[in-house]
Amino acid sequence: MENKEIKKQEAIMSEAQIQHSCVAWFRSKFPSKQDLLFAIPNGGDRTGKSGAMRKYEGALAGAPDLILLHKRGGYGALLIEMKTPKVKGQKSAGRQSKAQETFQSQVEEAGYKYIVCHGIEEFVRGVCEYAHIRPLEYLADLVDNYETYRKARL
Repeated sequence: MENKEIKKQEAIMSEAQIQHSCVAWFRSKFPSKQDLLFAIPNGGDRTGKSGAMRKYEGALAGAPDLILLHKRGGYGALLIEMKTPKVKGQKSAGRQSKAQETFQSQVEEAGYKYIVCHGIEEFVRGVCEYAHIRPLEYLADLVDNYETYRKARL
């Protein structure tokens, strides 16, 4: 599979499906750190009752989709907001809400790294940059094994 084929496939996937592939890739490549990357179940479609329950439990509007608890480069953690990629024929890719932009500003001011990823390639690049790892071999692996990550059971 080539990068353009991955992007074509992601164009019809949901943000949740893309995020799943990202987490599967990370856990495959960094098994000793796999439990340090996890999702914040903040978004998605909810009933009024379940939304109220999340808020009661402490859910915050604007919190990112994923958190990697790994100190690197002066940062205490990497916070990751997943968005859908730009699709041909659409004006733009998925965008942050005002609450997400505000949350990003607050966590960056507090000394954490925050990135927005429009697809798995941006995720791989972002994680590698954060970890101070050259991404080329990881991107090549992504191209070779994308279907494995996409279909992986977590």
